[in-house]
Amino acid sequence: MVHGDQPLTKEGNPAAPLMEVYLQWIVDAWDQLPKDLIIKSFKNCALTIALDGSEDDQIYCFKPDGPIPSGRALLQQARADEQSNELRALLENVDLAEDENNGYESDVSVDFQFA
Repeated sequence: MVHGDQPLTKEGNPAAPLMEVYLQWIVDAWDQLPKDLIIKSFKNCALTIALDGSEDDQIYCFKPDGPIPSGRALLQQARADEQSNELRALLENVDLAEDENNGYESDVSVDFQFA
């Protein structure tokens, strides 16, 4: 199609290639990219980084010369706030009177034996 006669529309403009041709171009382009480049690109965009924060240094916009160099600290703070909120919600759901109602005493329910 790049070389040779190209079909034309009735107005005389070049006709669009068939969908199969477009799809093959995409497949060929992806096949030419190194796998490690694709993995790094996804990490740079924060699409596949570890949720524990161990790969935050790979996020492009948070790098020292990126557009949001302070973003990494903000993300870490947001994660800490989220963990605090989750812990707070768990603690709010603890019903201390429940043990008394069902006959269990929390402070005596665990028996530690040291050798």
